[in-house]
Amino acid sequence: MRRACILLFTLLLTGGVALADTLLMTDGTTVQGELVGLDAFHLYFAPEGGGKKGVPLSQVRSISLDWEANPEPRVSHDEWLSAISKARLELANCRRAKQGTIVGGLLFIAGGYWLGSQGHGPFGDLIMGLGAVVTLLGVASPQPTCDQPLHRVEILTKIGLEHGWVY
Repeated sequence: MRRACILLFTLLLTGGVALADTLLMTDGTTVQGELVGLDAFHLYFAPEGGGKKGVPLSQVRSISLDWEANPEPRVSHDEWLSAISKARLELANCRRAKQGTIVGGLLFIAGGYWLGSQGHGPFGDLIMGLGAVVTLLGVASPQPTCDQPLHRVEILTKIGLEHGWVY
C-alpha cells in the first residue's frame, strides 16, 4: 500500500512538472516552460529549469500554450489588453508615418502662403519651398514595412486568441 501511495505521489509530482508551454525562437531553438507575464515588448517565461526571464517578442517566432496540461489562463485580461493596446498603437503610428510627413509638408506650404499674405514674402516663400520639398519626399518615399510592430501584434493576438479574448 505504501509503495502505491509513493508511486501515485511521484506520478502526480512529475505530471505537474510536465506542464509546458513552448516558445519557438527566431533562431530555431525551442524553450519549454510556462508563460507567466507579458508586456508590449516582452514575454515573461518561466523555463523548466526555474527562474523567470523576459524574452523580447522580436526573438519569438511563435508560442504554443499547453491547455490540456494547464487549463488556467497564463496572464490576466488587463495585462494582455494593456500590452496589445500599446503594440497596436505603435503599429498604427508606424503605418501613418508617411501620411504624417505629407500632411506636415502641406501645412508648411499653407503656413508659408499665409506668411506671404501677411507681408513676409521672402520668409513665406522659404517656408513654402521647405514644405514642398518635405511633401515631395513624403510622396516619393516607400510605405514603411513596420515589421517589428506587426510581429509583436501578431504574437500578442495569438495569445489573446488562445485565451479566448479575441473573436
